[in-house]
Amino acid sequence: MPILRILSVLAVLVFAVAAWLAVLLRDVNSVQVLSGEMAPASVTAAGGLPTSPPADISWQPIDQQALASWRGPYWLRWQSPASTQPDDGGRALRLSLRGASQLYWNGQPMQGNGVVGTSAAQEQPGKVDITRVLPPSSPTGTDELLVLASSHHQQFGLYSADALVAVAPAVVLYQRMVLPWLIAALATGALVAACLYFLALQHGRPQMPGGRLLLALCAVGIALPVIEGWRPLFGYLYPWHGLRLYALLALHVAAAMLLPAYLARRYGVAVPKGLGIAYATALVMTAVLLPSFDIRSAVALLLSLLASSALLLRANGEHEERWPILALLVAGVLALLFAPGAFLDGPYFLLLAVLVGFLLLCHAEQVRALDLHNARLREERANLSLQLLQRGIQPHWLMNTLTCLQELIEQAPAKASRLVESLAEQFDRLRESSSRQSVPLSEELALCRNHLDIVGQALDQPMTLEVDANDLQLSLPPGVLHAQVENALTHAGAVACAQRPFRLRVQRDKQHWILELRSARGSAPHRGQGTGSRYIEASLAASHPNRWHYSQGADGADWCSRIELTCAY
Repeated sequence: MPILRILSVLAVLVFAVAAWLAVLLRDVNSVQVLSGEMAPASVTAAGGLPTSPPADISWQPIDQQALASWRGPYWLRWQSPASTQPDDGGRALRLSLRGASQLYWNGQPMQGNGVVGTSAAQEQPGKVDITRVLPPSSPTGTDELLVLASSHHQQFGLYSADALVAVAPAVVLYQRMVLPWLIAALATGALVAACLYFLALQHGRPQMPGGRLLLALCAVGIALPVIEGWRPLFGYLYPWHGLRLYALLALHVAAAMLLPAYLARRYGVAVPKGLGIAYATALVMTAVLLPSFDIRSAVALLLSLLASSALLLRANGEHEERWPILALLVAGVLALLFAPGAFLDGPYFLLLAVLVGFLLLCHAEQVRALDLHNARLREERANLSLQLLQRGIQPHWLMNTLTCLQELIEQAPAKASRLVESLAEQFDRLRESSSRQSVPLSEELALCRNHLDIVGQALDQPMTLEVDANDLQLSLPPGVLHAQVENALTHAGAVACAQRPFRLRVQRDKQHWILELRSARGSAPHRGQGTGSRYIEASLAASHPNRWHYSQGADGADWCSRIELTCAY
């Protein structure tokens, strides 16, 4: 039932997001985000760094855009009312700053982060985030955090400095840092397991439409939370921050490209080339022109969700599978519109993991269904192959050939010997090819010419197969061309086929192989409905699933059989 799938998929997503938010909102009132001030630091005459700001320093509120261009050294200050709780020694602060820093709490130095310097040569970069347990509050009633910092190793011109200080009980602060990403880690682990299951299921099987695009999307879905969680879980030196942001942006754009591309491929939705170029251009402009990384990622994601939803609405068939996907996409659109910041900070990765995991399982289910279908086709092909072999030695044809052989033995022993050799060669080729999944086109042509040679000797009229091809590097299921030749001889008659040569034309472009066999038309009214045609169709379906087309019919004085194969990439 579609509704059950929709509800189950949404339930998984809601549960994961709820767990994430429950961790973030736990003891939310105990987390104090401070507002700060900034000012340039004066270097002493000897080139040394100050240990405190002068009394007449001109403080200004922190301007994140302006601070992003400062290299320093510079001062940052955050003030807050002193804690009145008796157990204030259990508090901690978390400082986010792209720079090396020396901290002072109420005038007392704390453990620094890197080494502040007046130049890049003197500076040793610090981590982008640090956590410090705070000493007791000041008896004056106001706590003050002073930070002397420098940012000489900034490698990218970032839009915002994102300097932030949060104060909270140490337990709450560490839980907010770690627990949400443990939830993301569980979702990522589930996605990795689904990907491995899909790879194991796909191994050795023909590629389904969009399979490689889905695997690429899965890789992006795994990489995004890993790179995003790198900062809170492990930390890094601040020069890596810009590179990490650009890597995340590239992954967001890749996901925005891959998701609609896979859905279009998976559900066979034709996208006009111009529309595809316009969409790609919009994503590139989003990644280049918009001011901040959060805005770029949000707009790229929104474009992706809207484009994917439009594709699903245009798709035909498989409603039960499409509606859960559409429900997830709509949930993402609503979350982006109403809470973009909160959504990008974590629930987006959960949405992507649930979405890609569901797509993987649906794709795997299709692969299993295709396996069952191919097993039935192989069984049918085996039965038809046996029938063809039986027809190849059918009493009528064999008795005529043996009668001809007897006459040749009496009248032309040399021709008789040649006929025996041709018969033996044909039986050897039929025996060898019947046990193989595919044979080169050259071997199939040799089998057809050998059979025509036998028939021609029996009629005492040469029968030929002309080939027009510039490339014969193609493998076919055994007996496919031979079955077409047999059909022509059966329905048109050997005499008619002897008067008009068989003509095979082989064409290839970037996407298709086309094999067109022309023969004498004959007069049979119901040609092409028997064992031979069913064998051809079953063989092509088993060897080229969803990548073949077979047709036949009268074309003027000719009977034309056409096989079209889509190249596998």
